[in-house]
Amino acid sequence: MVTNLSPNLKPNGSTLSFFKAVPKKVRTFFSRASRVMSVPFKKLWQFLCSNAAFARFVYVDFPPRRRRAVIFIKKHWLKAAVSAGVLAVALTALLSVTLKNTENSDLHAVGDDSADFGMVLQHYCTFDHSEKTHIAVKLSWEDGAVDLNDNKAHVRISANVYPINLPDAKIKWSTSDKSVATVDESGMIEVTSPGKVKITASLVNYGKSARASLAVRQPVTGIFMPTSTMTLYTNGPSRLLQPRVFPENATNPNIVWRSKNTKVARVDENGSVKPVGTGMTEIIGTTEDGGFEAKCFVTVVNPSVDVEELTVRNEEDMYINVGESVSAVVTVSPSNARNKTLAWSSDNEDVAVVSQTGRIRGVGEGAAYITVSSVNGVRQSFRVRVGEAEGKDPFDLAPEVIELPAEGTVTYTSYDTTFPQAVRIQMMRNPPPNLWVSGKFTTATEAETAEYMNPNNYYTDAYKYQFLDLSRANNVSADVLDAYLADKGVLSGMGAVFAEAAKKYDVSEVYLVAHACLESGNGTSELARGVDVNGETVYNLFGINAYNADPLGGGSSKAYAEGWTSVEAAITGGAEWISRYYINNPDGRQNTLYKMLWNPENPGTHQYATDIGWAVKQAVSIERIFSSFDGAVLSFDVPVYNGQVPPTLSPDM
Repeated sequence: MVTNLSPNLKPNGSTLSFFKAVPKKVRTFFSRASRVMSVPFKKLWQFLCSNAAFARFVYVDFPPRRRRAVIFIKKHWLKAAVSAGVLAVALTALLSVTLKNTENSDLHAVGDDSADFGMVLQHYCTFDHSEKTHIAVKLSWEDGAVDLNDNKAHVRISANVYPINLPDAKIKWSTSDKSVATVDESGMIEVTSPGKVKITASLVNYGKSARASLAVRQPVTGIFMPTSTMTLYTNGPSRLLQPRVFPENATNPNIVWRSKNTKVARVDENGSVKPVGTGMTEIIGTTEDGGFEAKCFVTVVNPSVDVEELTVRNEEDMYINVGESVSAVVTVSPSNARNKTLAWSSDNEDVAVVSQTGRIRGVGEGAAYITVSSVNGVRQSFRVRVGEAEGKDPFDLAPEVIELPAEGTVTYTSYDTTFPQAVRIQMMRNPPPNLWVSGKFTTATEAETAEYMNPNNYYTDAYKYQFLDLSRANNVSADVLDAYLADKGVLSGMGAVFAEAAKKYDVSEVYLVAHACLESGNGTSELARGVDVNGETVYNLFGINAYNADPLGGGSSKAYAEGWTSVEAAITGGAEWISRYYINNPDGRQNTLYKMLWNPENPGTHQYATDIGWAVKQAVSIERIFSSFDGAVLSFDVPVYNGQVPPTLSPDM
């Protein structure tokens, strides 16, 4: 039956006498609050009571038991409140402990769907484990990666078992591929080769396990560009660069390619170089892993530029005696010919023989014709006369000097060795090539060695001075040398000594000055100022025998053995030593900084310096010194390895 409601909000004339048991201050507070809220509350109450079901629930009388409970609470409200509070605290404590233990289980981390909450009541040590206990194995990591270092690496993994007091919780470790990685009973993983492997932790007595993935990577350690120079022709085909990435089993051998000048040549993602326009650019390949770089210097020329003429500048009246030798000086025209490689031959080797560097040696009395030819067939022949041996000092080359016009020349000297062969020879040396970086020597990589060794890499601006022909005079007077040496310590006033030594031993006078300034700290080093050896003060201005291990001891011992007991003697003796053993060595002229360092005629032997960057670095310093002599005549000798197209140099400063 539906109860009809009247507007009276207090059914049956009853009142809410419960609040009479509440303290006065509380009643006062609620009374004031009720008056404030009376109007909106009355309207809300009327609205709710318009629903019959709500009205029956609200206005029905309590059954006898409920009425007695309400009466008890009214009379003993304080005891009831305390009891309710104690019950609430107990429930809160139990809930807190449960949640805390769940947090410590680490089985419900954010984003972790591998396990549900691991904590149930049985997890406490006061409870027994049952078949309903949630047992889980959790690893310290699930997806990892490690890089090999010298073909090995170690990484640790650990496992936690839940519940933490589970008996017989023995873990057994295993790996999916022992050729990639092995794991011991403590969770230490030893990796030996690149690949992917699964590491499994098994809870032996409970049939539970967890698995982690490990990626073993072999990082890239370097890159080598076998083709470090390339000549392409306009409208010609593309050529593919194929550098080698080290080690060969690198995980990511990908290379990113770019061209410094896309108006000359472009390169695609595969390393294919396409000529665009004439000029020169660098094609650079950079490994994605490690950022190692290798360069190829690309020259794009018009296909019609061939060698048109060969001029032997010192062919007239070429006369030598048996046992003597002389170098032919050849100019190739035009200067931008695409291939300046030259070949030499003698029509009578019983009289004179010629090396592929153009060095002619007298063998017997008579006359012979020497022929020089270019790759495209241009030839030039000249006669050399060989007279009777005079028994002269083979290192005194003054009689065979033939005066040339006072203008610079560029000579291209060909060698039988290919450039890759020469690089490999350098890498097989003991000790291996070194590079001076940040105040110390480091072992040079094959790529670094090839970079400094390639004539096509450093030949512009100051770098071309590594090809300066040090056997040619520069026509600089002693007075001009003195002006430069005015503030150079013990070298001051020694211009005439340098000029005389240069003329006597066929060495560039400006080079002698530059070499002495660089090696002696502008005439202020201890070796330059004099070192006492066995009661004698000796001097060494060119750093001869001043080896890295003991430069002072080695340099002073050499000066003492040679009798360099004055600055003048050290200049003259040093010039003679450099000429005899390098610049005019009859067994193989090393007449440029490049040849002194790399000796392309006999690679890997008789090399002057330890630092593979020595020739390039010295070239920059020597250029700075040469720029002080406006009237200096410069000649260059550029090496050409078998099959290599040389750079085009200008003799102008």
